[in-house]
Amino acid sequence: MQQILQTRVLKKTRLSERVVGVTLGLDNGTALPAWEPGAHIELELAASQIEPLYRQYSLCGQQDNTHEWQIAVLKDEASRGGSVFIHDVLQEGDVVPVSIPKNHFPFAANKKCFFIAGGIGITPIMPMVKAAAAAGLDWQLLYLARNTADFIFLEDLRQLDGSRIKAHASDLDGQFDLQKTLLALDGQTTVYSCGPQGLLNALEQYQDEQTYIGWKLVLERFAIEADASTLTGNSFTVTLQKSGKTITVASDETILSALKREGIKVKCSCQNGTCGTCETVVISGLPEHRDFVLSEEERELNETMMICVSRAKSAELVLDL
Repeated sequence: MQQILQTRVLKKTRLSERVVGVTLGLDNGTALPAWEPGAHIELELAASQIEPLYRQYSLCGQQDNTHEWQIAVLKDEASRGGSVFIHDVLQEGDVVPVSIPKNHFPFAANKKCFFIAGGIGITPIMPMVKAAAAAGLDWQLLYLARNTADFIFLEDLRQLDGSRIKAHASDLDGQFDLQKTLLALDGQTTVYSCGPQGLLNALEQYQDEQTYIGWKLVLERFAIEADASTLTGNSFTVTLQKSGKTITVASDETILSALKREGIKVKCSCQNGTCGTCETVVISGLPEHRDFVLSEEERELNETMMICVSRAKSAELVLDL
């Protein structure tokens, strides 16, 4: 079972017109669990009287500050409640249940690193840049935003080495020539990127082209646009280990929706395979992984699956629910 900490909002600050920073800590003054660059925490938000919302945010503070965790939250115009709650309702002093850090976007501290952050995607990238600078690695940062007002943490990052940082605001500078930048990278470089779907899709497309063979790409997605092919497929059955109940998952529904149809409550957030909130242990059966969270090695183990999008290759799955 996931460990949950009862943290308190120590500070809430406005980082830009659309972004607030939230500092969390423990009342008893004990140290928080350690974390690595790329890690995120999951907040349980009391934004509804029916059931809480679960939202994931990357840790972007100082790793060596063991008594505070910092996150930065963009107020999303298409919010399903989480970011609006944090911006408009959450106050300093409020208690927030938070998971221990989990990392689906690990930083391997490669000798040559090229970081590409799009907008709020700077949050997991910032600790990576600091770690690269501290280790004396050969690093560069490309920070893209729609306008200059969207840049956060930029001055702090420039203190590390401003000559290694390129900030590009499209309202002033026009569309950035990403293709030209990627062509200049060599096969010893690892590209770490987080940002909007269009940016990440472009990076994957460029990497697939013959002219870009060599550099490695590591991504973190905040969201995707899930289509019918992602959420549908063959029908199968799911047996819940704890209750022994068997449920048929129709071809036009997900495991998550089938469970909800039967009145079974399961933690979920993104519902498109990007956040990891609904990760569920597989007792038996063969999952068909469709998420963007698990690594290839984790998929081959078939020990867990994201039930919001993933399905079954076998006729039955037995889940630890």
